[in-house]
Amino acid sequence: MIPIVGFKGLSLIPVMKNGRRMDCIHMGMNTYQHISWTSVTDPRTDAIAREAARLIESSRAESIAEAIRVAANGLGYQGVELPGHGRVRKHAQGLAMQALGEEGYTESVREVWRAAERIMTLLAEAMTDAEPLLVGRAAQGHIDGGVTVHVRLYTRTPIGEVAQTLVEFGYDEPAFKTAETRLGRLDRLLLDDDGIAIVVTRCLPEMARRSGLDLFSGRPVPTATLDQVRARLA
Repeated sequence: MIPIVGFKGLSLIPVMKNGRRMDCIHMGMNTYQHISWTSVTDPRTDAIAREAARLIESSRAESIAEAIRVAANGLGYQGVELPGHGRVRKHAQGLAMQALGEEGYTESVREVWRAAERIMTLLAEAMTDAEPLLVGRAAQGHIDGGVTVHVRLYTRTPIGEVAQTLVEFGYDEPAFKTAETRLGRLDRLLLDDDGIAIVVTRCLPEMARRSGLDLFSGRPVPTATLDQVRARLA
């Protein structure tokens, strides 16, 4: 039993059941109160995550999903629970920080934010009704495992005019793409800024009320306004 600091007579008891750990409170002689369940991870699952991270960092896989599949097959772990993308990214972050050093990693994050700030500033100043928003992992400064700068542009300006504006201000001709989302079919521009991949998704202004949600899953997604990105670079 593990005493709980600040609560006299109470202790925490880890109880194993069906391969999972249940933390309980011991009160008196025989009374227990359930607190939480946590999975006991198969070490092979973490081994797959580590190998997938190495594949991502060495550019031998184009996506985390592909890296996980290749890693599991390469290790011969069939039927093993696969790691989530978040676990792979954590390992990839550790590898990136080891390779770049803390200062180098921080500067790489700032390079991503500078690329986001450049295109968001251009779009906001060139179109009077435009409201750019940085979304996804780049908004949190997570660059491990590969990162794409996703910018949502809330505007009624046609996507062709948006593309023309970017070209006029020095960007290469972007590729056009459409995405089938929970909000309907949305137009996208795919471009590159000195090696940093950028995707601009045109959304109508009335869609801004759902700006904090993923366009495909509907789950909450990190965001940063132009002012917030500038503050991080200050």
